[in-house]
Amino acid sequence: MSFKNLKNLVKDYTKTSKTKWAIKEEMASMYTQDAADTAAVLTHILGGKFDRAENKLSEMDTLPRDNAVLAIIEDMGNDWAKANIGWSFK
Repeated sequence: MSFKNLKNLVKDYTKTSKTKWAIKEEMASMYTQDAADTAAVLTHILGGKFDRAENKLSEMDTLPRDNAVLAIIEDMGNDWAKANIGWSFK
């Protein structure tokens, strides 16, 4: 399990948090938090702690949560996501 798309999402949030725009618009901390939350989901999944990943996703803001779930689905498939983390898209 490589979770390439989920890892890339963490990198994208981190990169965005450091942009001049994010800093100027005072959005840097939001993107930093989104990166941290997404990284936590990844860590829980890689550690086999799917219930913790599911709980973390439930606590996240809607857009970063949906992005994380979509990345997981791209990496592992919708059925895997539903069975292991309790999230899926139709």
